[in-house]
Amino acid sequence: MTDGLSPPMPARFPGAARLAGSLRAQRWMWAEAACLWLRRPLPSAGYARSLGEGRRFALRRGSWMGVLVPMVVFSQLVDVLVAQGLVQVAATGGLRIALHVLLLFASLWAVVWAVALRSATRHVDHVLGPHALTLAIGVRQACRLPLATIASVRPIDHRAARGHAEWYDVHALKPRDVTLLAALDKPTLLIELTAGTVGAWCARDGVARPLRRWIAVYVDEPAAMAAALAAALPAPVTLGNVD
Repeated sequence: MTDGLSPPMPARFPGAARLAGSLRAQRWMWAEAACLWLRRPLPSAGYARSLGEGRRFALRRGSWMGVLVPMVVFSQLVDVLVAQGLVQVAATGGLRIALHVLLLFASLWAVVWAVALRSATRHVDHVLGPHALTLAIGVRQACRLPLATIASVRPIDHRAARGHAEWYDVHALKPRDVTLLAALDKPTLLIELTAGTVGAWCARDGVARPLRRWIAVYVDEPAAMAAALAAALPAPVTLGNVD
């Protein structure tokens, strides 16, 4: 976990750091799916407890998260049947066997990824503590923001975007101005940091990246989280568009 006021330390060997982070993410992914199927304690549940005490805000009702596993299973079933048929016709001998095995592994990996991501997202919540806000998407995307670094908070109203406009346009922002903390669903809450704040967030590959002035994050109940966060801040905060 990285402190919201601590700048990210550049890795001495960035490529090696990313590779190690990717390997850790793969290990977690397979462990999460295996524990879920074997009904054993989940790694994501232990990780959620490590985020500390406080009021929790869930990420369970995202539209993409609800259909992720069935959609991936169905798409893999169709794709594998088509791809395996093409391999059966186009390849021969050992190459045919190798391609069949590779396709089956790729399909298994996709299903495991979907199951693990959905499970972790449902078990890991954002945590509003007495001194800091911890934003977490699954187990590989996290950021800890001391409350003193938060200038304003507001829900994102995607319905206000007209025509081809995006929610960035509604809030007069550019994508380069925002740190996006979300899995598949669109962000629902926008947090502004105080001017001059320098911090880091931890990505899925385990590498710390610098925070931008604005942070967009998904949460099931953005209005409730915005109100709770505004009430917890030590100084007055701008609270926008909370019904």
